[in-house]
Amino acid sequence: MMLPRYLTVTVVALVLVLVPAEVRAQNPDTPPPGPTVDVELVGEREVFQYPEWTRRNPFTAFVGGTSGGPRFEQLSLIGLIYSPEGNSVAVLSTGGVAVAKDGTTRSIEGDSYSMKVGDSVGNTTVVEVRRDAVIVDVEVFDSIARHTMTFVSRIQGGTP
Repeated sequence: MMLPRYLTVTVVALVLVLVPAEVRAQNPDTPPPGPTVDVELVGEREVFQYPEWTRRNPFTAFVGGTSGGPRFEQLSLIGLIYSPEGNSVAVLSTGGVAVAKDGTTRSIEGDSYSMKVGDSVGNTTVVEVRRDAVIVDVEVFDSIARHTMTFVSRIQGGTP
């Protein structure tokens, strides 16, 4: 007789527990959802502002400028071909020219560069070619300095 009594109590407990769960599922306490609200999406474009000055390219070497070649300290002015019309040429060299007492010349080992206004070699850019000098811009560590390379011939008192 004890078994049916436990069975009856168990069945009554299950009914009390399960029936209210089913009833709650059918009639939830939350109110039904209201009308849907249309949301307008606004796309804003991100605007970037960059400084007015030019920045150094982070992928270029600090030394030597943007192109390969000799540095300004290695160059010397060994010749000028001056033209008033603006087609002047400056001859820069990593070597030089030796002039003997009899006036003969011989070149000293090195590379030479025939350069017009705007041409660059290493960290040096020709800005102006004058009758007796060349004005160059030299780039060192992302700053530019202007230098004058003078050409003194033997006639003007240069050494032989």
